[in-house]
Amino acid sequence: MESNTDEVKVSVVMPVYNGEAFLDEAVQSVLSQSFTNFEVIAVDDGSSDATPEILARHAAIDPRLRVHRQANSGIVGALNAGLALARGAYIARMDADDVCLPDRFARQVAHLDASPETVLVGGLAETIDAEGRPLAVVSGGPHRRTDLTSFPPRVAVSLHPLIMVRREALARIGGYREGFAHAEDYDLYLRLAPLGAIDNPDMVMLRYRKHDGAISQRNIAVQERSAALAEIDAVATAQGGAAGSPPRPNAIGIAEETFEAYVRFRIWRRLQDYYPGEAARARRGVLGDVLHPRRLADATHHRLRLRMAAGLLKGSLRRLSRAGETGGRGGGGAKEQAS
Repeated sequence: MESNTDEVKVSVVMPVYNGEAFLDEAVQSVLSQSFTNFEVIAVDDGSSDATPEILARHAAIDPRLRVHRQANSGIVGALNAGLALARGAYIARMDADDVCLPDRFARQVAHLDASPETVLVGGLAETIDAEGRPLAVVSGGPHRRTDLTSFPPRVAVSLHPLIMVRREALARIGGYREGFAHAEDYDLYLRLAPLGAIDNPDMVMLRYRKHDGAISQRNIAVQERSAALAEIDAVATAQGGAAGSPPRPNAIGIAEETFEAYVRFRIWRRLQDYYPGEAARARRGVLGDVLHPRRLADATHHRLRLRMAAGLLKGSLRRLSRAGETGGRGGGGAKEQAS
């Protein structure tokens, strides 16, 4: 990564793969920001639809948009290609199907300028459906600091398409990493944690488009396993060791069967919002893990058992709440963001 920040304050990295459906609106929402000292690096990751033409049209009108076209390499390769071309002191993420609110960059730049201890700033997002109808307001989470002293760790996160990060921090950790499929952002947050706080100001800054049909059960399973492995790697690193490649649970004294129980819990938690029927079936296995005699006797992983038990209780209360709403109104409850 270069270090020339004389002309550009913010570099916006936007990977695009066959994004023609919403790309016009996404690009225009960035180019219309009230804060103007930025560049947009659109990485066309081998698109075969109208993406190149749409990007070329916008670039011809506004020279702040730079287009980098490459053979398809996946999200990590596209993100790192954009980072390699970035010149700004701050790196902002943007996806090709979301919509920035007009003051997003102004607010995030002001936050980073005023908070030297903050390495990454996100915010709130209004989720929308494919037609742009509002669904809910969501945040990355409540934690500003990540605690890697025990497993599972407490992790400060944000909504990936909404983040703005200090470029120097990204350079120090080497950008994004392969090896954590569908969880490259979670791995990034874990590796940024030793460098500063992750803030989510109480302001809506993005309209975050949800594509429920694209979230397959297989992707959820892969993502949650990748996230759990990223936690293993981060905890091992914090302890001064190495978790291997791929990370191994025993690197931090976690039995393989305990780790698999934790992965099953994470998958069940995510399934609740997308595949309730599968979640109901998976719940029985998670309950069996929590009540397993060896788990109950293993004082080393008391925090893990407590988290799983609390998750089961929360899921039960959620189901009761939804059932009450359905009985009272004859319809389903509002969609919720997975915790």
